[in-house]
Amino acid sequence: MKKTEAVCRILLFFVIVCLLTGCWDRQEIEDKAYVIGLGLDRSKDEGKIKVTMLLANPEVGSMQGGGGSTEKPREIVSFDANDFIAAKATGNSIISRDISYELLKIIVVSEEYAQDKDFIKKFYDVLKDKDIRLDCHLAISKEKASKYFINNRPKMETRPHKYFQFMIDHGIDNGFIPDSTLFKFFKTLERGTDFFLAMYTTAEKEKNPEIRSEDEYMAGQLNATGELDATQFIGSAVFRSGVMIDKLTGQETRNINILDDSTNIQDILVDIPDPFSDDQLQFAARIMKTENNKVKMDLKGQKPKIFITIPLKIEIISNPSMVDYTVKKNQQIVKKQISAHLKTLNEKLLKKTQTKFKGVPYPLSMYVRRYFGTIQEYKKFNWGKSYQEADIHVKVDVEIVDYGKRTKKPPKVGA
Repeated sequence: MKKTEAVCRILLFFVIVCLLTGCWDRQEIEDKAYVIGLGLDRSKDEGKIKVTMLLANPEVGSMQGGGGSTEKPREIVSFDANDFIAAKATGNSIISRDISYELLKIIVVSEEYAQDKDFIKKFYDVLKDKDIRLDCHLAISKEKASKYFINNRPKMETRPHKYFQFMIDHGIDNGFIPDSTLFKFFKTLERGTDFFLAMYTTAEKEKNPEIRSEDEYMAGQLNATGELDATQFIGSAVFRSGVMIDKLTGQETRNINILDDSTNIQDILVDIPDPFSDDQLQFAARIMKTENNKVKMDLKGQKPKIFITIPLKIEIISNPSMVDYTVKKNQQIVKKQISAHLKTLNEKLLKKTQTKFKGVPYPLSMYVRRYFGTIQEYKKFNWGKSYQEADIHVKVDVEIVDYGKRTKKPPKVGA
């Protein structure tokens, strides 16, 4: 009995000792160089790519680093490589700390390289690196990605991981850019029936850009001045089979986000033509999407018919024509104006996707599958070709929840 008790104590001792050795493989945060942004460009050497790494210094801005640190908050390095996975080892010949993709926020691909047919072959390496998470975002830059990261110098938020987090989150919330995660990219690619939208960005502003409505711009077209960063996130790049084929403005991207129920867009601000004004005035409104769209299809005729109903709640914010919205007639007029305006924008955009893109840039095909009993019947229907010939009808179901504050008309001058 005493021998058994002694053996049990010895075994318990060894178990406790083993538990105490759990920190043998720990790594300190300051021992790693975290890649926050990864840039991909076409290389001058055939078969290679130009990799740009935006590395964040974890000590800058942290409690451990203190307020008097003289270290730079970021470091940028570019070089040619066979792929961006093995490039980590090459980068360590320049960077002193161990390079890691664990905190990668954004992958920026130049527009030139995204239009290359060989791009998708190299980009599939994303799925082979266990450090790259699929909630990382894909963005397309107007210029080379190496140049983009160098020119991207935020004035307020110097920490690169926070900067990209804020810019992406706010851009998705207001609908100017799509939620282009790697997960959605590869899911769309494998589905093979729809197109994909990636956020569009640039750090180069156009010279003398045209002044447009608040959401009709693309990245680089907004003529903003002052002490600010030149980087802009607005619009999207259209991908077909993993290759970029075209671009959409911020307004078109926003409308696609409203049509797409898989997005998290809930509250956006827009300008709508004022029906009571002869001077082409516009009133500001808040659009709230709280319900999913209703999609019905008639696939029996020569041409498929698609009926899309978009339920939206509207809050009117401004009243430039000083109309009394307590009058029922005025309420009906403004409600009809909002519905007709949004209907026109959506039908025009969908017609563009049919004639120019030859495909739809959001998962509309998911609604089609329910009309077929087998996969063979669905494939025989040929959704890609049928969509181009379909008659699409959009109905915007508007509910105005707030007409804004009542204002009195200003007195006439000299009265």
